[in-house]
Amino acid sequence: MSERLTGALRGNLDVAGLGALLVVLLAAYSHYDSELFTPASITILSAQFLPLILAAMGQSTVMLAGGIDLSLGSVLALAMAVFAVRAEDGVVVAGLLALAAAASTGAANGVLVAYAGLPPIIVTLAASFLWGGVTLVVLPQPGGHVPSGLVDAYNNGWNGLALPVLVIVAVLVLWKAVRTTRFGLSLYAVGGNEHGAYASGIGTRKVKIAAYALAGVFVGLAGIGLAIQTGSGDATIGAPYTLNSIAASVLAGVSFFGGVGQMRATVLAALLIGLLTNLLLFTGLSPFYQLILQGAVLIVAIAVKTFATRERTD
Repeated sequence: MSERLTGALRGNLDVAGLGALLVVLLAAYSHYDSELFTPASITILSAQFLPLILAAMGQSTVMLAGGIDLSLGSVLALAMAVFAVRAEDGVVVAGLLALAAAASTGAANGVLVAYAGLPPIIVTLAASFLWGGVTLVVLPQPGGHVPSGLVDAYNNGWNGLALPVLVIVAVLVLWKAVRTTRFGLSLYAVGGNEHGAYASGIGTRKVKIAAYALAGVFVGLAGIGLAIQTGSGDATIGAPYTLNSIAASVLAGVSFFGGVGQMRATVLAALLIGLLTNLLLFTGLSPFYQLILQGAVLIVAIAVKTFATRERTD
């Protein structure tokens, strides 16, 4: 069986497995929220989960290129801060500025990773402090203001439409288009075998820089979504998104070594993590025990998935 066919089958199994887990969690969730499947509830939950979904897609993009981004939370907070500070001047301008800031920081991370010769985990860890400091300069304390009409439309729907759901669909369509381009093919090639990709004439450094820049766009959208959801900005809110985005990517089957993974699986994994977090809140457990249980569930899920993957490749 060809490697391409094997990878496709593995990806479909990942999606199917995550889909089955999602059904189980939704069934458990419905016991606590009888209106789970109503349009209003779907809109509210999608607004809540959108930032994590987009952040996980950004992390997956970097991981597909064989890297990792520990500065993701700082970049998300920067985009959120820029949008919240400038939203009163016009949300379109604020959104463009936030995306430009996130894409620029992502590209800068890519340049450092591509040319520094250091492991991405070290480079992006250092970058997290850099971008965190820049964010505090932009917004020293929680504040800013997002127009209330936009906040209401985002969280409660606009003319019967769940705007966060539309964003998720649009971003997945965008990724599907990117995936079939020369850059998309090169992204998987560089992640799968960087030396082989270089020998084939692919500019591996350019691909890495572009991957981090594209991830910045996803993360920038996540920051904008979080700012609209909360109606303001907070320079310190991004940290949990770094680890959760990594957890979602790994749970989705994106390889730490690059070149393997599907974005639709990442979306499902992010939904699973979001639903699990809410479900633990419904149980009334202490927040400390919630963190322990959430971490344990994720570890077990990732371990089972890793074992199953090894079994399929043996």
